[in-house]
Amino acid sequence: MIYFDHNATTPVDPEVMVVVQEALAQYWGNPSSIHRVGQKAFAELEKARERFAELLAVSAQEIVFTSGGTESDNMAMLGSFSATPGDSVIISSIEHPAIKGAAKKLETIGVEIRIVPVDQDGRVALSSLEQLIDDSTRLISIMSANNEIGTVQPVNEIGAIAEKRGICFHSDAVQAFGKVPIQIRESGFSLVSLSSHKIYGPKGCGALFVKQGAPLTARTYGGSQEFKMRTGTQNIPAILGFVKAAELAIEKMESEGKTLIALTELLYEELVKTVDGVVRNGDSIHRLPGTLNVSFPGASSEIVVPALDRMGICVSGGAACASGATEPSATLMALGKNREEGVSAIRFSLGRSSTEEEIFIVVKAVNEVVSRIRGK
Repeated sequence: MIYFDHNATTPVDPEVMVVVQEALAQYWGNPSSIHRVGQKAFAELEKARERFAELLAVSAQEIVFTSGGTESDNMAMLGSFSATPGDSVIISSIEHPAIKGAAKKLETIGVEIRIVPVDQDGRVALSSLEQLIDDSTRLISIMSANNEIGTVQPVNEIGAIAEKRGICFHSDAVQAFGKVPIQIRESGFSLVSLSSHKIYGPKGCGALFVKQGAPLTARTYGGSQEFKMRTGTQNIPAILGFVKAAELAIEKMESEGKTLIALTELLYEELVKTVDGVVRNGDSIHRLPGTLNVSFPGASSEIVVPALDRMGICVSGGAACASGATEPSATLMALGKNREEGVSAIRFSLGRSSTEEEIFIVVKAVNEVVSRIRGK
């Protein structure tokens, strides 16, 4: 099997597995219990929080562990302001469904959702963002990097705009964390969503950075865990695994980044040489290492993806199938792509185990599949 879908999820790193297994055996106590078994678990939890905060260059009191990126996004969107009719929230046109879903919920209680457009490469138009801000704006939520096309946003500039206007700035950094530097203080973030399983850690774990003084109310009740922001018994093995995965990701980020950029460029060059009519989607400069999104007009992704899977190659398509009809990728439509490009988009997301040899195998397979679909 060739796995080129690391933006969807990653295999757990062997070093992380060891940490999780040790935690399952040694730190199984309830960290809220006052006896020695519980306090042993609590000590490891707080040690992990301190280490995670150190990796992000923030305070341990600003880290709230969650079940993953979706929960973190929802906490930020639904709990960072009072959400009264007449308030407004700004999100980009290419946000993750977790943000868009929370935005729809806010609309039901009278909050206005304002959509800032992106350019043809998927970058937020800063001038358009400033025009959308007024006295009713309570939150700006712009992802650090897009999960589909890999485009990295100008978060420092967005943060400066938010700070100048005194507005809470949240960023879904799930795809960016561990792949590109995250400078929380410098970027002016109030809230940042992070996830474990995108960086070779266990599923079911994430975190929300909450800047000291940032307005955030709890979305769950009935306990005092996680500074009363996220009640319920913490998943100690997953949290310890997440922190270990974060350590490894940050340690390897520079070297892995160079390797993945080289591999994705090789993949793109070989696809262009081998397959007719390849269209690249997203920013070729401001992007995540390892992410390449291309369209093959005339070959729907809902056919290409399963065909490649049968050949032992795992990739993702951007199109969605609703009621038997293929709908184009909403992200690509926001970039101004045509419908044909939107329904034929394939995301190749490479990772730690990807090799040059795999690139050539994948390109050959893609050419066979696309040519067959196009009837050539």
